Amino acid sequence: MKKIYLILSLIGLIVVGCESKTSTGATTRLESRSSTIASSKATSGALVGAALDEQDRKIMEKTSPRTVERMDRKEPLTINDIIKLSQGGVSDDTIIRYIQETKTTYNLSQAQINRLQEAGVSQRVINYMVDTGI
Repeated sequence: MKKIYLILSLIGLIVVGCESKTSTGATTRLESRSSTIASSKATSGALVGAALDEQDRKIMEKTSPRTVERMDRKEPLTINDIIKLSQGGVSDDTIIRYIQETKTTYNLSQAQINRLQEAGVSQRVINYMVDTGI
């Protein structure tokens, strides 16, 4: 499998190096195909899916490695994980998308909701979590 990616990457580099555009600026079919190959390789290399970008991942590996491990295994996030992600600066969209992808449901008590609010988790994320338990 690695050989295939290596070969496709090399082909992509060769083709991209021989770039030629039409006078209108449109990319030729061959260039478009090589871009697609390179794009699919980059996508397949992301173990956490689209959950964490590189910068978020580095921050979270330092502050909460267990959360990153849980996300790598596509496990549901705990309330503590949600707090750590939020405090680590991970966007609401990323947190919500991960909850959607793992099909996690939360049945939050008022005390848990208060804890999330006091920890600075956005109301948007909290509302989404509450909505999963309905």
